[in-house]
Amino acid sequence: MFFRIVPPAPALRPFVQHYLLVHVRYDGVDPGQAIKPMPPAPQQCLYFYPRGGMRSFHHKESKFIDLPSSILVGPQVSRLDLHFPSDHLMLCAAFWPGGLHRLLGVPVAEMLDYSVESRALLGPALGEVEARLAEAPSYATMLAVVEAYLLRMLRRLRPHTERPLDRLLSGLLPSGRLGTSLDRLAAEACLSPRQFERNFVERVGLSPKLFARIARFDQAFGLKERQPGLDWLAVAVQCGYYDYRHLVRDFREFAGVTPPQLLAAETAHARVSGGAVSNYLSVLGR
Repeated sequence: MFFRIVPPAPALRPFVQHYLLVHVRYDGVDPGQAIKPMPPAPQQCLYFYPRGGMRSFHHKESKFIDLPSSILVGPQVSRLDLHFPSDHLMLCAAFWPGGLHRLLGVPVAEMLDYSVESRALLGPALGEVEARLAEAPSYATMLAVVEAYLLRMLRRLRPHTERPLDRLLSGLLPSGRLGTSLDRLAAEACLSPRQFERNFVERVGLSPKLFARIARFDQAFGLKERQPGLDWLAVAVQCGYYDYRHLVRDFREFAGVTPPQLLAAETAHARVSGGAVSNYLSVLGR
C-alpha cells in the first residue's frame, strides 16, 4: 500500500490544492468489499488511473459507469460508489474552487454531477500524459509528469488575468468563511450580488448557497472521522447546523443515508483497504 499527499509547485498553488497518489492491492478481497461510498465534496479534480479498471455506481442515475484512464470530475451533488480493481493505482490533482476552470478552461458549470473523459475536453496532450504515466518507472516520475503538464498549461494563461473573485475563491475553504453573507463576499470581489453569483457558477459550477451546503456537509463528516468520540449532535453544532435534524437532512440528500450509515460504509471499506483510500477520499479538502 502506498499513500502520499504532495503540495504543488509554488506557481500552481493558487489553482491546485495538492496531488494525491494511492496504490492499493485488493488481492484476496471479495470484490463486494472493495467499494467506497463517495458523497459530494467541494473540490473538482483531475484523476488518472494508469492501471485502469475503475467503475462507479451513480445513485441518482441508478447505473454503473466504466471509467476511462483519466477523468475530470465536475461539481457533484449526488453520491457515487467507487468499485476498485484488485490493483488500484490513482493519481489525483485536487483543485481549489475555481482553479480547474481558470487553469484548464474546463466548463465546470456544464459538468454538474458528472465526470468527463479528460481527453474529450483537454485534447491530445492529455493522451500523452496518460501514456507517460502508464510507462512511468516510479511514483515520483508519475507526480513529475502530471505537474509538468499543469505547469505547461499555466504558461499558456495570459498574465494579470486574476480577478479579486479568483483570490477570494481560492481562500474560501482554508479560511472557513463559507457562512459569510453573499452581499459581503460580493463586495470583497468588487461585484454586485447578481454578478458575484453568475461568476461563481461559471467558475465553480454551483450556486454559492449549494456550494456552502456541500462544503459544510463534507466538513461535518470529516470532523466525525477525525474525532469519532464526538456525538453527531456535537458535530452538527461545531459545523454550523441548527440541530441534528438539519445535519441528517443534508446526509440524506447528498449521501442517500443517515450519518451513522455513511460512517459504517466508510469503516467497512477502510478495513479492507488498510485505510488509505478511505482516509484520503473521505477527507479531500477537509
